[in-house]
Amino acid sequence: MAGYLEKREIGPATLYLGDAREIVPALPKAHLFVSDAPYRLTSGGAAKTSSRHKPMTVGWMADYSNNGAIVHCDIDWDEVAALAFEALVDDADCYLMANDKNVFPAHAAGVRAGFRLHNLLVWGKGTATANRWFMKDCEFTLYLFKGRAKTILTPGAKQLSQIPQRDETGHPTEKPVLEMERYIRASAKPGETVLDPFMGSGSTGVAAVRAGRRFVGVEIERRWFDAACRRIEAAAATPRPRGMFDAFEGEQVEMATGGVG
Repeated sequence: MAGYLEKREIGPATLYLGDAREIVPALPKAHLFVSDAPYRLTSGGAAKTSSRHKPMTVGWMADYSNNGAIVHCDIDWDEVAALAFEALVDDADCYLMANDKNVFPAHAAGVRAGFRLHNLLVWGKGTATANRWFMKDCEFTLYLFKGRAKTILTPGAKQLSQIPQRDETGHPTEKPVLEMERYIRASAKPGETVLDPFMGSGSTGVAAVRAGRRFVGVEIERRWFDAACRRIEAAAATPRPRGMFDAFEGEQVEMATGGVG
């Protein structure tokens, strides 16, 4: 398969370094799409830090800023949603993460691509970003589906999760492994394939390996690809802690254990 600069096989995970738009169309269809795809932080004009409101970049942006940290971004929501829809088997689920400004265009793009909305999930981060119109301590996940709707495998799971973030890599938008794991356990059976074509430092991959699912990840930046490889290697070599998600794969453990960065 052309389009990637490097390919790594780590246990049940396959990782590609390169542009997802070139790589994903050639991959076998996945059973679940889970991703925090890159997006700009403002609805238009200059992206700003949340504290001092200094412009970082302008226009649609070749990058986006997160309190001054720059992450490569040259893809819009329609491209992300179309990529996700075509990458999935029939009757599959898709979880797209976004902030408050981006959840609306992301939903509209998902509908245009062919998805329907199951629910809007909320991640309570535990820490707040300064804002003059209510401090921001939540992010959102569009829980979408393709084809026929399926009941989740974790019916005890709730719309709101409270999982503090504990960064492991310095990636500016790193997400908690437990947050990604609850999506995976809800919508993919053991042995099925989870796809994250914007995997960053690999939280979704770590979650998939811990949950006993197969994982395919793509990352365009070398430093985060390398970080994801290291984290997924460690996860593949570490037995899942006893009791983790064993009562039922849902909220009980999240409330008891807090977050894993």
